[in-house]
Amino acid sequence: MPNNASKELSYDETASSSHKKTNQRAVIQFGSGALSGHFVTDDLRVGTCDAKSTGQIHIKNQKFGNVEKQSTIFTGSNFEAIIGMAYPALAEKGVKPVFDEMIDQQLLKKNIFAFYFTTKQAENLGIKSDLTFGYYDKAKFKGDIHWSPILFKYMFGVKLDDIKFNGKSTGICNDRPQGCLITFDSGTSLMSMPTFGTDKLTQM
Repeated sequence: MPNNASKELSYDETASSSHKKTNQRAVIQFGSGALSGHFVTDDLRVGTCDAKSTGQIHIKNQKFGNVEKQSTIFTGSNFEAIIGMAYPALAEKGVKPVFDEMIDQQLLKKNIFAFYFTTKQAENLGIKSDLTFGYYDKAKFKGDIHWSPILFKYMFGVKLDDIKFNGKSTGICNDRPQGCLITFDSGTSLMSMPTFGTDKLTQM
């Protein structure tokens, strides 16, 4: 691997008979690192590494970026792959996201995916975070799910009504006739907001 990165389960194009390289360059810049290479098409399996597993999802002719150069946080052994879960509008030209390929190829029981995030303490007890396709694990939570309509189909933009601390309203969206829009980003642990939002919170 380039930059002395060690990736035990990285994609090996030489081991695939269905691999097809394209001339399209793949370049993406994250807040904490960058990746570059070429787009390729190949069959992609999502699920366990056991080829006999019935839990695998087999996507045919998926187009994805094969990394040839990486920097900063991607140079270690902490990333095997990155899968974008946003809408096609955010994808590179001519590239259909993995989830949309699953939908178009009718591979899911339901066209949904779900994240479950746990803590380091729970991980030490064997309870791991996961990403599920086609369902959500009802054993992972209590109560009902509140569904919000997606208003901005780029990332997953939904309307924010208010933020409360100890039951007290911050009124963060009171001065915005169209309301506030927030997006859920599973690819970062950071939170950011515009100045009007931070001004409201600092007045609490």
